[in-house]
Amino acid sequence: MKRREFLWESTALVGLGAEPGNTSLALKGVQITRGSSGKEAANPPEERLGWFREAKFGMMIHWGLYSVLGGEWRGKQLPLPGEEQGQFYMEDNVEMIMEPFRIPLAEYREIGKQFNPVNFDAQRWVRLAKAAGMKYIVITSKHQDGFAMFHSKVSKYNIVDATPFKRDPLKELSEACQQEGIRFCVYYSHRDDWEDPNSYANYWDFHERKRNFEKYYEGKALPQVRELLTGYGPLGLIWFDHGMYTMRQAEQMLDLVHSLQPHCLVNSRLLIDSRMGASWPELMGDYESLNDHGLPASEAQNYFEVPQTLNQSWGYSKFDDTWKPPREVIHQLVNTVSKGGNYLLDVGPTGEGTIPQPAVDILEKVGAWTGPNGESIYDTSASPFGELPWGRCTVKGERLYLHVFEWPQDGVLSLVGLKNEVKKAYQLLDSSRTLDVRRDKDKLFVRLSGKPVDQDDTVIVLETAGKPEVDPPVIVQKDSSSIMLTAVTAVTTAKAIKYYSRFGDYHISKWSDPRDSVAWQIETSQPNRYQVWITYAAQDEWQVGKKYGVSVGSEALEAAVVDTGAFCFDTGLPCETGYQYRTYNIGIVNLSEAGQYKLTIRPAGTTGHDLMYLKSIELTPL
Repeated sequence: MKRREFLWESTALVGLGAEPGNTSLALKGVQITRGSSGKEAANPPEERLGWFREAKFGMMIHWGLYSVLGGEWRGKQLPLPGEEQGQFYMEDNVEMIMEPFRIPLAEYREIGKQFNPVNFDAQRWVRLAKAAGMKYIVITSKHQDGFAMFHSKVSKYNIVDATPFKRDPLKELSEACQQEGIRFCVYYSHRDDWEDPNSYANYWDFHERKRNFEKYYEGKALPQVRELLTGYGPLGLIWFDHGMYTMRQAEQMLDLVHSLQPHCLVNSRLLIDSRMGASWPELMGDYESLNDHGLPASEAQNYFEVPQTLNQSWGYSKFDDTWKPPREVIHQLVNTVSKGGNYLLDVGPTGEGTIPQPAVDILEKVGAWTGPNGESIYDTSASPFGELPWGRCTVKGERLYLHVFEWPQDGVLSLVGLKNEVKKAYQLLDSSRTLDVRRDKDKLFVRLSGKPVDQDDTVIVLETAGKPEVDPPVIVQKDSSSIMLTAVTAVTTAKAIKYYSRFGDYHISKWSDPRDSVAWQIETSQPNRYQVWITYAAQDEWQVGKKYGVSVGSEALEAAVVDTGAFCFDTGLPCETGYQYRTYNIGIVNLSEAGQYKLTIRPAGTTGHDLMYLKSIELTPL
């Protein structure tokens, strides 16, 4: 699962079509450019994404030859120290065990003779996921080790032909999922395959300069994905990992999936770092797959999925006993859903085909909560409020679901900014007992009764008159300090959205028309003149030079977008932020009275592309 950070050297891209010493991504004659594709990736049809928006909770399964080893090779165990070796940082994930120990392929192949998971029971696995409240399952059909966990006709390096097991577990799981009403999905490592000499990343067995990546891609990756799409019933999604380097290859894979199964989703790790080259540069695929263990700090308006583990390992580790308590899993699920995304929780079965008992116990306890409280999770949308000191909030129709993690000592929940009348308030598990609600200006107070019915998360329901509407937060200036307006606190209109990237950054994107605006409500403490600073990322091919306007009260400024420099994932160099954000002074506004103002920024005309990736605006008093 975990991505390697590359220390790019002159040989890193040899075999993929790059010249020695050239770290640009002009591979096999294809120059990657953002905005070159006419794909629908940024706006997938709702009929394809609809089930995913409703599901919210899924199970990921990492299972393969590495499960036999359980994180140990010749008396040494993972994780190892994270020192650098050669071109790569040391991997410490058990499913990647070939790399840190540089296990020769010939020796790794021998593990197949020991792989006989006689305890595997597809029905039991699927029913466990269902009992936990999970609505879809994503299993590793082929991980980076190149071993297929299905009966592939393309390569005999698979569980039927290369092990004594002689069964196809993916076929059995797909049938069990259909019987239980669970979406069956697969993970497939499309770029890295350590068994194939022409694929990427096995630098200890095969010389990079002798690779022909296209031969692997055309001869193994595409045909195996075709097998998965045509032999295992309808797939909910294909979960790709470690993205491709060329737009042509990524588009070819995307087209293959959607041509054979139009309703099958594709995650955003299809192309390297998931942000280059699609019609909108942040995303190629149908939804954003966040970093492993990543979670937005606030609402994200791009649809996303959070991959997490039940302990620290993705695959089975005989040394990892750091199991998450059920309470933590419930809170992570609710937290993710309250931000607008899906929660994908991983388990690692043993080489015998058994899901470890601690994982089973945790999932059963989680299911004891999701069962009666599912209404507050499935098919809900993100919280309209900012931070809530006592828990989280989800929304469905004309109902607010208040998830109380920490029961307030005074027995009162407070909400700020709710415009609607509250028609009824009650505990989800006891709707017969209504709760008292009172309003004081912009604050709403809900008086709880007795003790929490669930120590992990007691859900309070507020039925509102109409769809819940909340006043935007007011950014209050403290004394004479600067006023910082970030993408997190912005209010977007039309196509503009708050985008959360895998680098952990929020910015505004998808705006290309004057109707696509972003605004903040601010409150100044005294009259003053302010310098206006804007921080964003943009590139030349985005029609740099297009104008945008900023208005505050009766004051207005206009400026032109400038090229902030290449994004580091375009250059192939290691990076922390990914996007090249820069800050510019665009002028002065005079706010002659203390009080509230609305600051709005919008494109001055139609741009044909994202105006910019806006990170923040700061007003600095003179």
